[in-house]
Amino acid sequence: MNWRAAWLGQVLGNADFRQDKHCLCWSASALISRDLGLALLELLLSIGFTIVAVRLLVINGLERLAQVLGWSAKTQGQILGYATSLPELVAVLATALNGRESLEGGFWNIASSNVINLVLFLAAVVFYLRHWELLNPRFIEEISFCGFSVLLPLVLAATGVSPSLVLSLALLGCFLGYHLLDHNLAELQGKRGQEASAQTPDQAQGIAAEHTPPRQGTGTALALLLMGAMALAIAGYRLGDSAEMLIEAIQLPAWLVGCCLGLVTSLPELTSFFELYGRSTGQGETRKLDATQANLDTLVSSNMANIGLIYPLGLVAFQISERLGLDGLIGT
Repeated sequence: MNWRAAWLGQVLGNADFRQDKHCLCWSASALISRDLGLALLELLLSIGFTIVAVRLLVINGLERLAQVLGWSAKTQGQILGYATSLPELVAVLATALNGRESLEGGFWNIASSNVINLVLFLAAVVFYLRHWELLNPRFIEEISFCGFSVLLPLVLAATGVSPSLVLSLALLGCFLGYHLLDHNLAELQGKRGQEASAQTPDQAQGIAAEHTPPRQGTGTALALLLMGAMALAIAGYRLGDSAEMLIEAIQLPAWLVGCCLGLVTSLPELTSFFELYGRSTGQGETRKLDATQANLDTLVSSNMANIGLIYPLGLVAFQISERLGLDGLIGT
């Protein structure tokens, strides 16, 4: 009788243990599901915040400032391209401070962003039926720079160049060379000529002049532009953080993580391409060409800033954190 009681007690004890273990597993799964749900919600909110920031703050502020200062469509596009690269800057610096493996994800973020930006630009071109404008000889230099900015990171990936300060200096030299060559070619072709300073919205030639509010001081325009840039930086950080949490939950390799982050951080460019083309619809041939000029320069300046400025900054941050032993501290 005693051995039966002992056996029954052991069985009941094991059952309680299995039940407790099952409860613990269920609680852990519920906690993980809740965290992933919050990350997904944060990702969606950040996407919406990014779109609103680009449309209402960055583009409107840039157009007001361009109208006051008489900037050309090319100058507007370049500034917009640099502004829309802020999410990549935040994401790459964050990955660079997390160690070598995370830095690989940062590189693929840049490489994939440049390819995705090109695909998004072509999607906007096809959607608004602007493909014939790309055959205009005035856009040859921008198309050439675009091809270079897409191929360069792919060549680096294929050759397996290791991250170093030498590589960062070489890429920075490429960016400075692009900027100098583009500036000189634009001057020769008259693409940087200022528009008349006294233009009204009905007279102005440029991107969506009729949609631009009446001329105001540079203070308001700069405030909108700076608020938009800050909003993009914050949104870029939250986008990268929430996307990385979702991606790590399904255990993707570093290069695929970078590609997924590249898709997320290309949202500002996507919004810009469609917004600029949409605002120029029905505004006449000159303004349509201005929109294509601005979009091409947005694409090129964003891509060149990604590979020639942002990634080198990430390499420098990685080298500094590695020498100071901060990568392991931050990664924990």
